[in-house]
Formats: sequence, C-alpha cells, structure tokens
Amino acid sequence: MEDLTQRASIPGVFLQWLASSRLDFLEGMLQGKPLRYFSAHLPVMATWNENDRFPVNLTVKGIGLVPKDDIIQDYIDLFESLSAEARMRDWKDSLMKRVEAMKTLYSDVENFNASVLGGLEIFEGTAFRNLVANPYAGLLYVGMMRDEESIQYISFQINGYVEILKNDSIYYRYLLAARRLFEFDRFHLYQPDYPYGYLIHVQEVRDKTPWSRADSRWK
Repeated sequence: MEDLTQRASIPGVFLQWLASSRLDFLEGMLQGKPLRYFSAHLPVMATWNENDRFPVNLTVKGIGLVPKDDIIQDYIDLFESLSAEARMRDWKDSLMKRVEAMKTLYSDVENFNASVLGGLEIFEGTAFRNLVANPYAGLLYVGMMRDEESIQYISFQINGYVEILKNDSIYYRYLLAARRLFEFDRFHLYQPDYPYGYLIHVQEVRDKTPWSRADSRWK
C-alpha cells in the first residue's frame, strides 16, 4: 500500500463548502424545491492510463465526506436502521427523519476526517480499471458560495491515493449506508449493487478559484 505519511487535509474553507452545500441540498429536499445539480457531491474525477492514446479519463463520481473513526460506526447503525424502517412504510413519509439524520452529521465539520473522501463504484468501467492499475486520481470541484451580499465562485482540485474498498470495510459500509438512505429519492438513479467503494487519501489540494485581474479603475 502507498505510504500515506505525507497525507494532506482539505482546507477549512473547502471543507465548509462541501458540508454546507449538502445541508442546502437537504433543506431543498424538505421544502420540495426543484432538483438542481449537486456540484459539491459530483466532482470530475481524472484517472490515468499511459497506454491509451488519450491517457486521461474523465468521469463524474458521487463523492462525499467520511466521518471520523470514533463516530463512523454510530452513523452506520443510524443510517442502516432508518433505511430498514423506511422500507417498511411509505418511503416519502420517512423523508424528514432521514434528512435530519444526515443534517446532524453534516452540521459540524469537526465530525469529518478532513484527510479522506469516499464514494461507491457502480459500473466498473474505465475509471475503475485505471485505478486498479494506477491508484491515483484527481478530483475537480466547481461551484458557488453564497453569503448575504454576494455569490462567489469556488473551485479546487484534490489529488490523492485511491484505496479500493471491498464490502467488508467499515468505510464501504458507511458509504453504502449513506447512499441507501436516499436510494429511492428522485435525485438518485437506483442501482441494485455497488461492487466496490473508494477511499481517497488526500495528498494535495490546489485552489482553482477564479479571481478578477481587472484594473481597479474598471471596478
């Protein structure tokens, strides 16, 4: 396995955007707002195959934050319990409880391990094959931050070592439980199975946020 002693952490401003964007999305679900593209959950992932004529493969992956080790089992238990309960009743009637559970986790960035991200593999396509041969990837996030006065763009790249998870991993169990908490809601395409998970160990973060080069006289 890769030496992970040089791991990096996601800076606070980016970590906060990842968390607050999910909270906004969840609140929109409760309010019945029209669905919108969830950029904080769907970065572009770049993987590499040096034998290909076009060696960089780009795809969009569902990637989320991962709880710290001392609380991850608690959230696995909670999410699995709520999912099982929701399947025994009208799925929509359980929305409030499911959203509130996720909001509890995402309401405090201190709940998360800032040195890892996680996601599930569905299709075992080009990205998966590339990662088996060369377990490194880049993630590009692009979105907007809102405050009371303005909207600001945000963009950053996360480079890291990708650990492929089997279903006996506690991180895989968390990622699966988090996904299944909302698997029948309309923003998801239902999938019957997830053969693997990914734990992305952050090794480098690059700020890609655009800024204006305009001379002050034009402002």
